[in-house]
Amino acid sequence: MNQNAMWKPALIGGVLLGVLSAVPPVNLFNCVCCAWVIGGGILAAHLYVKNSPTPVKLGSGVLLGLLTGAIGGVVYTLFSIPIRILLSKFGMGVAEEVQQMLSNLNLPPETRDLVASMMANTGSLHIVFTLIAGLVNIIIYAVVAMLGGVLGIAIFEKRKVDTPPPTYQPPIHLPPPPPPPTDQP
Repeated sequence: MNQNAMWKPALIGGVLLGVLSAVPPVNLFNCVCCAWVIGGGILAAHLYVKNSPTPVKLGSGVLLGLLTGAIGGVVYTLFSIPIRILLSKFGMGVAEEVQQMLSNLNLPPETRDLVASMMANTGSLHIVFTLIAGLVNIIIYAVVAMLGGVLGIAIFEKRKVDTPPPTYQPPIHLPPPPPPPTDQP
């Protein structure tokens, strides 16, 4: 197992799964059994098997998937922060409309102030929740991408792993062979 050779396939698979998991319309494919995460592990395994001079064992697929998923989780977190900030900017008009609706309602001033303070702090809370979700996603992506790494090795590795052939064990306690047939007319 060449661990240095795992970095390039893991980076390619991890960056691809992280970016595809963060982009809003495309990230819905992760709802189908974490498709991008498993696909990133499979891609990394394919690239690793293709460039490996020796047969690759399933244990290497586990390590490769773990590395790919962790990289993908970090990339997902880094890409999702600006995307969430942009999406929250689109929702700023909605916050102003809600505050205007609240001012038209006959609410106690404490309730109105509480809702206004909650809406004022949503930007910083988004970033905190995104970072916490990113840490959780790094762990989840690493575990799920291990499945993709193992599947990729099982699918793409066609070479046989060098295992010694079984040693010949002669049978024990066989009856004597039958006598040869006689040619009598």
